[in-house]
Amino acid sequence: MKIILLNSIPGLGKKSQIIEVKPGYARNFLIPNNKCISGTKININLLKQKLLEKKSQLLSILDNAKLRLKKFNCIKKIVIKAKAGKTGKLFGSIGRNDILKKIKEIGFNISKKEIKLPKGSLKHIGNYNIIFQFHKKILIEKIVSIINN
Repeated sequence: MKIILLNSIPGLGKKSQIIEVKPGYARNFLIPNNKCISGTKININLLKQKLLEKKSQLLSILDNAKLRLKKFNCIKKIVIKAKAGKTGKLFGSIGRNDILKKIKEIGFNISKKEIKLPKGSLKHIGNYNIIFQFHKKILIEKIVSIINN
């Protein structure tokens, strides 16, 4: 019997995969537990249509991230002013929110989760390489300079 898996099942197949199983296994276990649907022509066509929609949606998200990357490349260096002691240690720390605020002042819109700090918050004056991730596949590294106010 042909079925379409609704969830990944170890040893059987992955989600949205069309597989062949024994009819009793499908009728008595998989279908009652909402693990699959029967593999009729209508269901297979619906599955193909959904997969095409999902693929086009993922491509549009990737294209949007590439456009944002091009705009973000215009920013050469991000400079943040903060109060620090004589040794260069900051009074407080610079975190994602501070970097986010500075980038928004520059005129670029970014979310907080797209900023990846290497070792948590920044606590000293200096230059830091910060990674900005717009998509799983799209990363860019920028220099964030912290100077004394």
